Amino acid sequence: MVKRWAEQYSLKVAEKICEHNQSVPQTTLRLRSPKAEAELEAQGISLAPGKMLAPARRLVSGDVTKTESFRTGRVVIQDEASQLIASLIGSGHEQILDCCAAPGGKTLAVADQNPGAAITAVEIHPHRARLMRTLLRTDAQRIRIVTADARHLPLKRTFDRILVDAPCSGTGTLARNPEIKWRLEPEDLPELHERQLAILRSAAERLKPGGSLIYSTCSLEKEENEDVVERFLKDDPRLRQRDCREELAHLKATGVLNRPDPVSLTRGPNLRTIPGIHPCDGFFAAIIECR
Repeated sequence: MVKRWAEQYSLKVAEKICEHNQSVPQTTLRLRSPKAEAELEAQGISLAPGKMLAPARRLVSGDVTKTESFRTGRVVIQDEASQLIASLIGSGHEQILDCCAAPGGKTLAVADQNPGAAITAVEIHPHRARLMRTLLRTDAQRIRIVTADARHLPLKRTFDRILVDAPCSGTGTLARNPEIKWRLEPEDLPELHERQLAILRSAAERLKPGGSLIYSTCSLEKEENEDVVERFLKDDPRLRQRDCREELAHLKATGVLNRPDPVSLTRGPNLRTIPGIHPCDGFFAAIIECR
């Protein structure tokens, strides 16, 4: 993995990734209620501002999982990069599809951004779908959870916005999930690539003209990211890629993104966060529009 990262990102960046992966990542929160921060502070929780997103908070001290705010869902634990992926969906939409939804953090963030939307969340594993129902219990009336394989979506309606946060190798999250480096093999990447492509093709069939789809992974590997998007776009002339810098500029202008250099979060037209370089997990995202 280190050799691959050095070839793709440079030796200096690979060193930063490795240093980050040997550290304990800071816990980041997303506050769902305006009162949540004051509630947490009253319960002895010390917070600091997010380093990328204005709505995010960094946990300085205290056990947030023992608070009433956490138990009732007014605050959730979610990495800033994960929050940023959800922010790319935007707001004001009516029909939203989340294709690979478990454990539900991004689904909930998208729902909070779009309080008037009907959201369909698809999860292939029944036990994970059940856990999602528990997490999303307060929003059960407007979030429909469907247990299905996203490669064969059993849906007839079309959607304004679609999120494909695809199953991936997870190499952008090694600091949180160190076991990945012991079980991941190079030959796993072609299989993941094909699965991700199949999910994208299935999702695109449900995208309304004028709508957009966010493809994302928490992988640092080109085979799961740029290569998937490039191959996918060759298949369908209705689709085109939008430069992520446009949406990041909008998020900064609206006060959601507080980073002074949003372009540093991109690589070409894609969003790309790198652990050790950016204060978060490693995520990739591409915005795809339907003509």
